[in-house]
Amino acid sequence: MNREASVIAIDIGGSSTKLALIDRQGTIRDWQSFPTSGPDAAAFMARIVAAARQLRAEAQSAITGLAVAIAGFVTAGGSLEYNANLPWLEHCPIGSLLAKEFELPVQTDSDSNAACAAEYVFGQGRGASRFLCLTGGTGLGVGMICEGRLLRIAHGCMGDAGHVVVSPLGPECSCGGRGCAEALLSTGSLSARYARLIGKPEVDFRELVQDGQAGNAAALGILEEAGRWLGITAASLAHIFLPDRIAIAGGLSQAGDPFMAAALESFQTHGGRFALERATLVRATSGEHATLLGAAAGFFHPQIL
Repeated sequence: MNREASVIAIDIGGSSTKLALIDRQGTIRDWQSFPTSGPDAAAFMARIVAAARQLRAEAQSAITGLAVAIAGFVTAGGSLEYNANLPWLEHCPIGSLLAKEFELPVQTDSDSNAACAAEYVFGQGRGASRFLCLTGGTGLGVGMICEGRLLRIAHGCMGDAGHVVVSPLGPECSCGGRGCAEALLSTGSLSARYARLIGKPEVDFRELVQDGQAGNAAALGILEEAGRWLGITAASLAHIFLPDRIAIAGGLSQAGDPFMAAALESFQTHGGRFALERATLVRATSGEHATLLGAAAGFFHPQIL
C-alpha cells in the first residue's frame, strides 16, 4: 500500500460524529465534527456522505478506503446492531451504503475496538501482550488486544463490558440496568451532576474539567468520585481478563490529574494481588481522536483485526 495514501476515517459516536483524513503514520488532516442526531438515519447518513465527499475532493494524496468506527455492536456487514443511545440508527446499512457511494473498500468496527487499536498502535498499548482499553465518552467502551489481535467474544467485540455493575444501588442506565459503570462514568452523566450542583441548566464535560483544574470544589469532588468508580471498574475487569496494561482513553482521559490519582488509588485498593502484580493502569495518549485513529489503524494494520 502506498505509504502516502490516506483513508477517510469516520467515528460515529453517541453524541458527535467526526471525520478526518488519516495516513499510516497516524497524521490527522482536515478534521471535522457534527452532532450524531436522529431520528432520520437516511438524513444523517447523507450528511456523512457529503462530508466524506468533501474530504475526498480536498485530499492531497490517494484515498484507499473508508474506515468507520460505530458506537455499539456492529455486524460483519457494517450495520449498527445495538446501541441503547442510538436506537434510530440500528440496522442502517452503514458499511454497504458507503461502499456503494464511494466504490472503495469500507472497513467497519465498534468504537471500543477502534479506540483500543489506536492506543495499541500509536500509544500506551505498544509492546503489551494483553492490553485492555476503557474509552469513556457518551458511553463506556471496552476493547482488548491479546497477543496482537483484538479480542472478540460476542457481537464482534468484548460484549458490553462497560456495563459491568459496580454499584448495585447506583443510578439507572440507558441500557435498562442499574449501577453500571457507564451510568456512573459517562461524560454526560458527570456533566449533568455538576450542572445540578452549581445550579446551571447544563454544562459540558470540558467546562467540568476546566473548573476542576481551576480548583472548584464541586467539580473536583465529581471528578475524584468518578476516578474512584473508574478504579473499581478497572479492577473488576482486571480480574476477569488479566491484562498487563490498562489504558483510560476518550473524554475521560482528559479529566485531569485529580481524576487519575483517584482512579489509581481505587484500582490499587479494590484489585487483588494476582491481578495487580500483572496490570498497570495508565492514561491513554491518543487523546480525543482515539476512535478516528483506531479506525485508520485497523485499516492499515489488518493483522490486529
